[in-house]
Amino acid sequence: MSHRKTNTQKLGDAIKEMLRLNGIDEKIDEHLLIRSWEKTVGPLISKHTTEIFISGKKLFVKVDSSPLKQELLYSKAKLMKDLNEQVGKVVIEEIVLK
Repeated sequence: MSHRKTNTQKLGDAIKEMLRLNGIDEKIDEHLLIRSWEKTVGPLISKHTTEIFISGKKLFVKVDSSPLKQELLYSKAKLMKDLNEQVGKVVIEEIVLK
């Protein structure tokens, strides 16, 4: 039985390496971070978010409310920390608000 477990672990390692080499693991992490946006900021801000994407470790967020944009500007550092914690690793290093 332990032989089978070893093979399974090796297969798992091989799959992780394949995902990493093809950049897929990074895209999965980015997707998870974006999906955690509503949970992190709450439904009100999420409802006013009109665009959100990641490019080059930067999270670009567009909101349709100036007061909410100001609120996000003041809490960017905590927001970035909270979003990265949702994924369990540093996915973004900056938040750009539009």
